[in-house]
Amino acid sequence: MVRQFDQSGSSEPGCLQDEGADRLGRSSLSDQRIAGQDTGIGRSGSGSEYESAVTGLVFLSASGGLGLTTMTALMAKQLQDMGLSCALADLDLDSGGMDVLVGIEGAPGMRLGRIRAPLGRVDPQALHEELPIWDGIPVLSNDPWSAPPQGWWDVDAAVSAMAGFADLLLIDAGRGRGLGNLRSLRGMPSLLMVDMTVLGLARAKALLHALKSRRGAGDRDQNSQLIACRPPMAVIGMMPIQHWVSHGVDPEEAEEFLGRSLDAVLKPQPNLSASVLDGRGLERVPRAYVRALHPLVERIARMITVGEREGDQISPHESIRSRTVR
Repeated sequence: MVRQFDQSGSSEPGCLQDEGADRLGRSSLSDQRIAGQDTGIGRSGSGSEYESAVTGLVFLSASGGLGLTTMTALMAKQLQDMGLSCALADLDLDSGGMDVLVGIEGAPGMRLGRIRAPLGRVDPQALHEELPIWDGIPVLSNDPWSAPPQGWWDVDAAVSAMAGFADLLLIDAGRGRGLGNLRSLRGMPSLLMVDMTVLGLARAKALLHALKSRRGAGDRDQNSQLIACRPPMAVIGMMPIQHWVSHGVDPEEAEEFLGRSLDAVLKPQPNLSASVLDGRGLERVPRAYVRALHPLVERIARMITVGEREGDQISPHESIRSRTVR
């Protein structure tokens, strides 16, 4: 059975803060509630830091400017259309700006830099009520220019709380740096976006190697700043904007270089780029992307709806044939 959550109250994010407070100001009553201070929620007494595993998917890229945040949001929208309740978390600690990209930067509500979790826990229901909503999807955006996250424990608690009100949490992790301490992301399946250029493929191969090494090191590599998620269960190639010098690396050559198949190869969509750059947000999922990503989206949805919550259930060996958007 697919769990559904009640969005009542989520359309009133105005309770974010006291009048006159801003994101850099003092904590409001709602901040204290989210931190669990008025609910009596603390760490579990059973010895486990978190009571349940996070059901999520981490989006990674070794290169900037590929549209990783856009892809994370568009896939959440497709999964939501299939009946799954989704939530979006912006953990690109250096850049962020997911709320700007989807067009809800003016909506009041909680951002990552406002969350404080001194007890190591965040109340899921309180957080759900405070988050801005994009097309029915709760969004925890990171706005580092306003209020950078204070500690990894705050971020970790927020991720765990978001898993309490969604079937699937989709996480924009950027290049995966600065997230090594997040226990909520350990062992989570990931998806890698690859720049289909020579340099982009070299960077992607290095990141793939680092993720494999990170997983193999286990507790011996506790000080690493690289995210400790599973190696990618799917790889999506993004062709460069056509230039008179090069049109990108051929998908077959890319697969041979990476040593694994590509689940989809996409081309930039001018209308999509224009809507984001003009500040109109993500108006719709391009049809070409819907067609190319549909098999992958179906696999993810099927994993959730049948209750398979272990990341190993999504395996690269189940990958569909590579396809290129024409």
